[in-house]
Amino acid sequence: IPTTAGEIEFDERYDGNPLVNAMCVGIIDHDKIQKGTAKGVGNSVIYVGLKTGRAGIHGATFAAEELSEESESKRPSVQIGDPFVGKKLMEATLEAITYPELVGIQDMGAAGLTSSSSEMAAKGGSGLHMQLEKVPVREEGISPYE
Repeated sequence: IPTTAGEIEFDERYDGNPLVNAMCVGIIDHDKIQKGTAKGVGNSVIYVGLKTGRAGIHGATFAAEELSEESESKRPSVQIGDPFVGKKLMEATLEAITYPELVGIQDMGAAGLTSSSSEMAAKGGSGLHMQLEKVPVREEGISPYE
C-alpha cells in the first residue's frame, strides 16, 4: 500500500487483525459517471465475474471480531483473485459504461449479490426479484444464504 508523504502510524489494537483503508482516485468527465442506482421497472440484473463459491463467506463478520485462539479456528477461507479475469472484467466494465442502455452499475461488497442488487434497487426506489438458480456456481449445493 503506497504511503503518501511517509505518514504512517501503528496502533497496538490492530497488531493481530490489521485494518487497511484504501481508495482509488481518478479523473472522469462528470457526464460519464455511472452510479449504483437502478431506476425503472423491468430492468435486468447482470452478474459479471467468476462463478460464485464459498471462499470468503463470513469474511466481513470475521474481520470485525476480536481475534483469539478460538476465533482463529473460525477463520474463513480466503478468496483467491484471478488477475487475468480481473483485467478482462475491468476492460468490459469500461466498455459497458459507454452504453446509454446501462441503468446502473455496482461492485459486490462483502454480501455479494444480496448487497449490490438490493442497494441499487433501493437507491432507485424499487424492489427486486432475483432468480438465484441462474447464478453460476463453482460447486453444487450452495444455498441462497451462502
